Amino acid sequence: MKAVIMAGGQGSRLRPLTENVPKPMARLCGRPVVEYILELLAENGIFESVLTLQYLPERLTGHFEGAEFAGVKLSFCEEEAPLGTAGSVKNALGAPDGPALVISGDALCDFPLRQAAEAHRESGAAGTIVPAMVDDPRESGLVVADKTDRITGFVEKPSYAQATSELANTGIYILSPEAVNMIPEGRKFDFASDLFPAMLERGMLLKNCTLSGYWCDIGDLGAYRRAQADLLAGRVRCRLRGERDAAGNYFAGRRPAGRYELTPPVWVGEGVRIGGNAQVGEGSVLDDGCTVGAGAQVRGSVLLPRSVLGEHAAAEGAVLCPGAAVKSRARLGEGAAVGEGAAVGAGAEVRAGIRVAGGVKVPDGAAVSDHLSAKGGAACAFDDEGMCGEVGVELTPELAVRIGCAVGTLAKGCPVGVATGDARCAKVLGAALIAGVRSTGAPVLDFGSVFEALFGFAMGYNALTLGVYLCAGEQNAIKVLCEAGLPATRRVEREIELALSRGEFARAGADGFGDCVDMSGIGVMYLTELLRQAPDGLDGMRARVACGNAAAGRLLSDVLTKLGCEIAEEAALQLTLSEDGRRLELSEGETKLGCHRAVAAWCLAQFEQQEDVAVENDFPRALDTLAGERGRRVYRYLLCPADGSDAQGRKLAARQQCARDGLMLAVQLLALMKRGGLSLRELDRQLPPFAEAERMVPIRTPPARALGQFAGERAGEGVVVRGDRGVVLLRPRKNGGAIRVFAEAASWEIAEELCTDFTRRLESLLDKEGEIG
Repeated sequence: MKAVIMAGGQGSRLRPLTENVPKPMARLCGRPVVEYILELLAENGIFESVLTLQYLPERLTGHFEGAEFAGVKLSFCEEEAPLGTAGSVKNALGAPDGPALVISGDALCDFPLRQAAEAHRESGAAGTIVPAMVDDPRESGLVVADKTDRITGFVEKPSYAQATSELANTGIYILSPEAVNMIPEGRKFDFASDLFPAMLERGMLLKNCTLSGYWCDIGDLGAYRRAQADLLAGRVRCRLRGERDAAGNYFAGRRPAGRYELTPPVWVGEGVRIGGNAQVGEGSVLDDGCTVGAGAQVRGSVLLPRSVLGEHAAAEGAVLCPGAAVKSRARLGEGAAVGEGAAVGAGAEVRAGIRVAGGVKVPDGAAVSDHLSAKGGAACAFDDEGMCGEVGVELTPELAVRIGCAVGTLAKGCPVGVATGDARCAKVLGAALIAGVRSTGAPVLDFGSVFEALFGFAMGYNALTLGVYLCAGEQNAIKVLCEAGLPATRRVEREIELALSRGEFARAGADGFGDCVDMSGIGVMYLTELLRQAPDGLDGMRARVACGNAAAGRLLSDVLTKLGCEIAEEAALQLTLSEDGRRLELSEGETKLGCHRAVAAWCLAQFEQQEDVAVENDFPRALDTLAGERGRRVYRYLLCPADGSDAQGRKLAARQQCARDGLMLAVQLLALMKRGGLSLRELDRQLPPFAEAERMVPIRTPPARALGQFAGERAGEGVVVRGDRGVVLLRPRKNGGAIRVFAEAASWEIAEELCTDFTRRLESLLDKEGEIG
């Protein structure tokens, strides 16, 4: 079998390590990672391989000048233009006459690939994928397979909320000639997003072959250090360069002279110098020709060739690239990295997670708390409510500026909508964020201080595809939104997270900053739109309004008054708005419509008019039955889709603002009640009986593993479990730290019982795994 090693990656998340080398040439314990892959191929009987090249190809061809390694004959295929993962393999293979193995050149693994080849042959599959179990799915493409190991789908780099599988796509495939011939020549084509879905559409057999063994994608600096620690700890079945002593340390050359302390396992290359009283801790790698000064401390760090850690300096979980110098008494925090040829001054501190680009000089005594490169930045991640934290601690003006830079970079010159809540701190953060967006050259439409439902309308009214809402108070969050105020997709969130972590932002010149347009008059258009929701007026109706947000409550009261509805404190019908204006509850006497039943009443009216509806994925499944009885359909959009599976739902939801705007919903429901002469009780009786309960269960185990214990159907995000008593949705939070339990049943009591039952089952499962006490 011939192998194709995909070796063209730039490794941008590994910078500054990959500023001057491609990812496959990143050194692990003194050798490039691609050498481990070639030895694995030889061990499994594969002796011919072609490497696909793109980024710095000469570094690979120059390393393998003899076109052979470990008995594997090598050839090279360089891409003139990016062809994607599948396109590059097609370019390398042409028209194969037998099955081919595809493997990534920048991952460390020891899988018994012979077993995969045998399983492929026996199954007769058109393609076999060898996945790996992962705890954190957010930087992996996931493989979805049924109980027979037939692959049914893929999810690309999801949040925890959509990750219902633990099987990461490792980029190890065995492809039949039929599969390879489906790849078009000369154009960009990927495996997970193009070839494999096309194969599934044609009904071609794709099989999952999970093997025992080790696999680690060297995707970021944390994984890079972790892989070397695993090599030293013997977790990877492979050959390490050098000899192992009785204590468990590896030496590629003579043991350095002097009195110092090594805590095994440590890997020490040739020509290494270690000063007196230096301490080198477990999992550290001292590559060829590096120097550790007297009294220095190295803990879990990687010092690459010719790098220098000065006297009494300290490196804690850090990476020093070739030729980097850290002078005396300087300190590198956990996850810090110093680029090739860079120098950190005496007594300086590079704080945790900070990267210093190649060639940069850090002054003596400096405290570096931001990436030092041409494009500085910071890291931040999304949760269900957005980027959350305490104002002045996590949420600072500095962070807001960077988020603005990331959003503006993503916008690529298109306008970005920005709005804030009423709190002074939210306005300050908003001003900082606007400055960041404008610095990239993107224009800003500034809607000022408005409630969130109004901002959603403003985005739809102005056809904006990207917006940011900042709120502070009971909850502090920076929310990134898409069309008509819908939650951002995973692609959008991930690109923002990556821009922040890499510190890579677009920069406009002195004359290229984006404009800022004052859109604070949007309230007039919103008022007009609210009045249009009841074209025949609301004469004869009587209600009272309650809302924690004075502006939203006042606006709804004004609209109802203009439409002829009497607003009176003694009115029997009460309309209760949430502070963000997005949810509505109605009550009259003993009858109460919660926010979902209120939306369901509106949906029923749409069904009667032969219209489909779109709601969020968490909406009760009882609505599907209501739609089916009337020949209509309910589309659901996801909180954070990693693919286009909810595209139709999002497209429809963008036109149906009412379903997520409590003010619009209030006007429409009052108009509906007036037309039909209905009381709230009579309106409620038109709906099927359903009630809801919700819990949050903290977890410390991968969400997909926890969800895998429940027999249910995948729901895009989470798992739906149906039973005689009701329906339960189990959906992980985006950050993976908890699972939300949504139960619905015919009565509130049964919904509570279901919710409690599933919460206990989940907690019991986690207790057995020792994950929570």
